Amino acid sequence: MIESITHKIAKLKSNLNVKRTLILVWHAAKGWMIMSITMIFLETALFLGSIYALKILIDKVAHVNIANSEETIVRSVVIAGLLAVLYAISKAISAYVTEVQASKVSNYIDERIHNTAVQMDLLHYESPDYYDILKRAKDAGAERPNIVITTIMEIVKNMLNLIAVGSLFITINWFLMPLLVSFVLPTLLVRIYFANKQNVWRIKHTPLERKSSYLSNLITSDTSAKEIRSFNLGNYFKDLYQLIRIEVIQQRLKLSYKRTLNETITGSIATIGFFTCIGYIAIGTVRGTTSVGDIALFLIIFPQSFSLIQNVSSGISALYHNNIFIKSIFELFDLKPAEQGLQSETPIPSHGNLDLELQNISFTYPHAIKPALKNISLKIPSGKIIAVVGLNGAGKSTLIKILCRLYNPDSGKLTLGGTDVQNFNLIDYRKEISAVFQDFSRYNVSANDNIRFGALDKIYDKKNIIEASKNSGAHFFIEKLPSSYDTMMGRLFEDGHEVSIGQWQKLAIARALYSDAKFIILDEATSALDAIAEKELFDSFRKSIGTRGALIISHRHSAVRHADYIYVLSSGSILQHGTDKQLLAMEGDYANLFGENHSKD
Repeated sequence: MIESITHKIAKLKSNLNVKRTLILVWHAAKGWMIMSITMIFLETALFLGSIYALKILIDKVAHVNIANSEETIVRSVVIAGLLAVLYAISKAISAYVTEVQASKVSNYIDERIHNTAVQMDLLHYESPDYYDILKRAKDAGAERPNIVITTIMEIVKNMLNLIAVGSLFITINWFLMPLLVSFVLPTLLVRIYFANKQNVWRIKHTPLERKSSYLSNLITSDTSAKEIRSFNLGNYFKDLYQLIRIEVIQQRLKLSYKRTLNETITGSIATIGFFTCIGYIAIGTVRGTTSVGDIALFLIIFPQSFSLIQNVSSGISALYHNNIFIKSIFELFDLKPAEQGLQSETPIPSHGNLDLELQNISFTYPHAIKPALKNISLKIPSGKIIAVVGLNGAGKSTLIKILCRLYNPDSGKLTLGGTDVQNFNLIDYRKEISAVFQDFSRYNVSANDNIRFGALDKIYDKKNIIEASKNSGAHFFIEKLPSSYDTMMGRLFEDGHEVSIGQWQKLAIARALYSDAKFIILDEATSALDAIAEKELFDSFRKSIGTRGALIISHRHSAVRHADYIYVLSSGSILQHGTDKQLLAMEGDYANLFGENHSKD
């Protein structure tokens, strides 16, 4: 019994983050928080003043001298009315201050969520647990921390008002206030109990909620629109979405039904208690134990007291409920990137002729058993073009993630100019690697920005943009667009202009070439280009990269045959390496892939 109570108390404490929430809101809107607290106390003081002025008015009406009755009453009415007007004004100002504070806090939370997401390693984006945490944080809402603070302020304000009003009960019957509290308390306990139940349900059903969101995006996004219509998948996904939503909604409503039933019972008990107190005072008046003045005062303040007690109860339950949701926000904020080296001060060597080298690199994905890379050693010298060839699943994409430091190897070293790259600042290092991924991004911004994103911190020069565009083959279609380089790409926004996947790929290559990175990586970056466009790109590629090193990954012989050196990757290991001519003369995967057709390329 004692252990059960202790466990429940510990659980209550773990779900409350009031101190941390206060600090969060303080950082987000310190000035507005001070003003909001000030307005709460001012509003409370004016409320109590208006109540007290009303009491004085009643007393004067009851005991006024006929000779100066009108003047006294008018003065009392003016004072009471003035305080009431000031109270109304303070409430309006307080509401405005609270709204401004809420917007500041909401924006701050959004920024923190996005900042956390940006800093997370790629490892997190391949983990379902991370997506569950992210969804719960987003569902919690950026406005909740501010709601918690305003709820605390409202609770304090109602408590102060309740104390002031409750003090008047002592003159009637001291037992009334504790009695009212005891009637309202069951409702508070029920709300806290079901807040915990709802939180358990929310965590349990997060994966299902994510699945329904995924299906909704499939049905409504442009990315999958062609395939869904081609294979007639629309109704299938729609029905599957509905099955999940119906299941989620039914379980949520079941929990809501139980909560409503319990709150109805406890609310009825509170209401019965309220009228029992009224009956008690009324009978006391009839019997002469309570004065007419007492009953008049009672009828004014008792309903208000009951309302204040209910407001305090609702505030406490809302405070607890919102704190449970805020716990999800802090759960996201507490995630730390696994990648180290952000604070390293070791500068990247500025001189040329640097080699990027993998030395006995091995790597296994989290939760995987089989290694994706095993003892990989290869070198990308400055000014040279290196190619990697392999079948699907050979480990080529994983190799690129290691080179870009999206992952750290389990063993072995990645060096730049002979120095372990983990000694360099991570952001500085990534600026030296410019990659075109197989699943490159298509940004719905201008063509100019699509290329400029390759080096945002670089001093903008339109000539450099055009040069990178010409080297990738993108310039010749961009200049024909309605607004040339200022044309919005894609059809997601107004005045957008969609282009072919091959043209998008040329934009991605231009983005990589625009950067000042020492190494360029192309991962199947010409897969959507026609043979002529690909030939034009690689005919000028060596000149385009200058002294930079390059790594080309491709299934096409035409893309890799001009490389200075080629590595053949299979099942995470390098089986062969050499020049195109040497590899074609060997028996193995390379000759099997390209041997029959190499003379035609």
